[in-house]
Amino acid sequence: MFDGHKKGQAAMEYLMTYGWALLVIFIVLVILAFYLPSILRMPESCLFSQPGFSCDVKKPVIVSESGTNKVYILLRVDNQQGQDIYLKGVMCTTATPGAIDKTYATKLTPPQLIPSGGNYEFTQKIYCLNDAKPPSYFIGSPNSNFRGTVVILYNYANEVTGAPERVATATLTGTIVSE
Repeated sequence: MFDGHKKGQAAMEYLMTYGWALLVIFIVLVILAFYLPSILRMPESCLFSQPGFSCDVKKPVIVSESGTNKVYILLRVDNQQGQDIYLKGVMCTTATPGAIDKTYATKLTPPQLIPSGGNYEFTQKIYCLNDAKPPSYFIGSPNSNFRGTVVILYNYANEVTGAPERVATATLTGTIVSE
């Protein structure tokens, strides 16, 4: 009977040791599940590939429209060109910069004059398009990551009338928020 008691005690110690280990693992998993989504969020950035424009002074907001989940951005563009420009259009797309069709850009009528060192904050929603042919609205849910391209169409204020539009592109990354 004494041997059975030792076997029972050994079995009980075995179960307690593994029980505590499993409890610690469970607690660590709960903590990770709570903090991991905020750690895995894509960092918010808006970086133009060429100098002269900035959109990081006031961070853009990437929004999922309630009901449709169409993604749009709220954006402010800062002119650091060293001269006045006319902002003629803007576009948000998930297409790579080499595959962008600027004919789908939202035109500003009339073009907006941005003085050197000034900025322009878009008051309308700039809907993001996907990279399909032909493009359609990009659909995204809140709290998911977004990576796309912002296209700015502009001309210098001192250019001749009818000069082709210049194009500036920025890579936009961040987390989609709900409306």
